[in-house]
Amino acid sequence: METVILFGSPHRDGNTIQIVNALSDGLKQKGYNVRMLYLNDLNIRPCQGCYACIPKGTCKINDDMKDIRKYMIDSDLIVYATPVYWYGPSGQLKLAMDRGISFLDNEYSSRLKGKKVVTLMTCAEDNTDTFQPALDMFKKTFDLLGLEYAGSVEAPGCVVGKKIKKEFIQKVKKLAKAI
Repeated sequence: METVILFGSPHRDGNTIQIVNALSDGLKQKGYNVRMLYLNDLNIRPCQGCYACIPKGTCKINDDMKDIRKYMIDSDLIVYATPVYWYGPSGQLKLAMDRGISFLDNEYSSRLKGKKVVTLMTCAEDNTDTFQPALDMFKKTFDLLGLEYAGSVEAPGCVVGKKIKKEFIQKVKKLAKAI
């Protein structure tokens, strides 16, 4: 099973990587091949809304999204991992999501239909309601793309430079086993 992780945090050593590593380790133990894409290190330009990508799924913008797109198409499982900023995913992840229009064809059928998807989110806020707007956006996006939502873990109360609470690491490990 092929997995691609769209890592949306600008911090390679922050809170989000802790839950991503727990999921990645669990998936690797099950024999999954896991590819991590550090979106902050890639050149992803904003969608121009031109719909030139719809007929063939090829965007006219020549940037790293062409590689991200290939990895997503080749994967059985897609993981969206992000800190929550202003009640949504990071800008890095949002850029990649906006470019996802290229996964739709002329009839708006998805080229990703049937793949599994997982979300992993962190935030400093202790209130779990903070995740709801992002979860709603993800679910609507996944429905449009015909993706099978396989689960999520939201880790609130994350403090910079501290370890994430063990309960959230355990939830991620449980999710990895369930996939």
